Amino acid sequence: MAIGSQNTQANTGTKKTYDPLPDGEYLVKLDRATEGPTKNGDGTKVATSFKVQEGDSKGRLIFHDFLMSHSNPATNYQDAVKIGKEKLSKCLKAMGVNGGFDAIGNDASQVENYIGSDLILSVGVEFKAGFKPKNVIKKWIRS
Repeated sequence: MAIGSQNTQANTGTKKTYDPLPDGEYLVKLDRATEGPTKNGDGTKVATSFKVQEGDSKGRLIFHDFLMSHSNPATNYQDAVKIGKEKLSKCLKAMGVNGGFDAIGNDASQVENYIGSDLILSVGVEFKAGFKPKNVIKKWIRS
């Protein structure tokens, strides 16, 4: 798979698309953090993007959503919420927030206060049948 972007014409109304970043570690800054509903409206999430700060991929974005709540009480949904909060805590710790999610009062709206903070992400590529390959964050590392 070639790494890079596919150029589209601005006048066609189509979006510019990008191939996933290669597996590796990237120095990034938290670029965006928005708390809001999930796509189906059955829970809440923190949608984030991280901007690569150096190298061939400088300026590229890596996206990650943290699931914060779900209305379905089934164990698998509540386990997904627990994982979302644990990953958010690891992300915050990698940005230097001692105590992670607990340190900000378990208040997801406070994550936006850390926009511009540096961290290192270990990134991989996920391949799922029926979907385009995409980047996934494997590890949150303190810069």
